Amino acid sequence: MGSKPWTTFLILRAMRPRQWMKNLLLFAGLFFSRNLLDPLSVKRALAGFVIFCGLSGAVYLLNDLIDAPRDRLHPRKRHRPIAAGQLAPRDAVLAIILLLAAGLGAALWLSSYFWICCVAYLVLMLSYTTILKEIFLIDTLIIALGFIIRAVSGVIVLRTPDNQVDLTSWFVICVLFLSLLLAFCKRRSELVNLEGSAIEFRPVLSLYSLRMMDSVIAVCAAGCILSYTLYATHMEELWLMLSTLPFVLYGIFRYLYLVYNSDVTEAPEHALASDPPLLGCVFLWGCSLVLVYFPA
Repeated sequence: MGSKPWTTFLILRAMRPRQWMKNLLLFAGLFFSRNLLDPLSVKRALAGFVIFCGLSGAVYLLNDLIDAPRDRLHPRKRHRPIAAGQLAPRDAVLAIILLLAAGLGAALWLSSYFWICCVAYLVLMLSYTTILKEIFLIDTLIIALGFIIRAVSGVIVLRTPDNQVDLTSWFVICVLFLSLLLAFCKRRSELVNLEGSAIEFRPVLSLYSLRMMDSVIAVCAAGCILSYTLYATHMEELWLMLSTLPFVLYGIFRYLYLVYNSDVTEAPEHALASDPPLLGCVFLWGCSLVLVYFPA
């Protein structure tokens, strides 16, 4: 076994910090509920983000423990610490226990309802890791549900006796279609990038076809655009919100371009971090929303 600092570094690496970008969804509730300037809400959102990073890190560690033999067949995943034999399983198990205990304890301290969200996320992800990822379509829907739980948790964590933040139906619907789009694009990229070894690495991929996934991706992309448009029309600042629609259109079209013309979309966060036009679009969309929600 290596030194403690080296083991700690390997555990942190196995927790996949780049994947923590997904947990930024917890801040969506802070923004869209117009609590961005409330110090207490910001603190609670930050605490929720840290908790989800720890819990998701524990899930990734467990997933790597279970999938280590299969990951060694993957051109990129074989370099993960557990699959590469750098991190001992015993150290990974200890880290999982500590992360789960600390995360669930902190969640309960924040809010019992937020704790329920965290438990639901863990049950969902653990079920996916052990069983559901081998079931056709369910495996992809579970990935999407993970995004939805993050977004909903970001609203729930803000609730206090003095601040009852509403969870709107259009917010959930927008996140639903965006989550489905990302999930099916991820599956499509796995099927394309792994080529002949796709079925050996993930047997359930044998039930997917490019034609089927392309159709579903088109439906999800249309759902994203339509739901965001309808969400905008329900806002008091109708025309101001509709002025943000071009950024949404460009962002979705640019992401679809990456899906069909590059190999970076197997992990959605890689596409966002590595494509300047897409990153710039998200930034400008965020700035436009700030002008709508928090006018000078």
